[in-house]
Amino acid sequence: MDLSALSDLLLSTGNPVLPAPAFMRLALPAIWAIVLGSGALLLAGRLARPYRLGLGLLVAVWTLLPGPASPAYWLGLAFQTPSLMTAVMGLAWFWDRERRGPGAGVMAAESSGPALKILAAAGIALGWILLLDTLAWLPVSVYAWGFGSAAVGAVAIFATLLWAVWGTARAKGRSPALVGPMLMLCVLTLFVLTRLPSGNLWDALIDPWLWVALQLGWLFSAVRRLITVRRLSPAIRV
Repeated sequence: MDLSALSDLLLSTGNPVLPAPAFMRLALPAIWAIVLGSGALLLAGRLARPYRLGLGLLVAVWTLLPGPASPAYWLGLAFQTPSLMTAVMGLAWFWDRERRGPGAGVMAAESSGPALKILAAAGIALGWILLLDTLAWLPVSVYAWGFGSAAVGAVAIFATLLWAVWGTARAKGRSPALVGPMLMLCVLTLFVLTRLPSGNLWDALIDPWLWVALQLGWLFSAVRRLITVRRLSPAIRV
């Protein structure tokens, strides 16, 4: 096989592998249950652990109800299925919080490390690229590449580079865990096995709500850093 044929095979989007329709119908309430249950736990952070867990479980069970009685029914009509990244981040945040206790989280700025910051920046950039693609402002269809094999390989290479960066930081004592690369590899593995939520890799990595949340998190972090610098400036001048 020559290089041109191999390139055509990797970049081909003519026969995408899609999840089964029945599987998609089952996955929609399940993923929404994870997202809404994690959100309930976040909002109930000041409650005692039994009440917090009970509220999260109640919201998750309510989301799993069939038909219009479930919030997943209406959210699915409006926003379809959240990304696998959102669901995995919700589960990781829940595990980390319940393991460490109140006030801990996998996305905390103090322990995010370089790889997680790179991952957030990549998510923001990917969201903007897909938005420009939706508006037909790009010369090629980036979204269509998400159905091909090349996108999976590119993301796998990116996750490997993140692992190398994170491992170096951990060896120097600047990072407590391999959170960033593990998120990427976990989502990539789930996508390869299930092709959820739509058969397109970009839909598994990012969704509009996650994209907005990443940008708000970056904005709040920038404002907080600016306020800190301004408070320290008079002391530095003195």
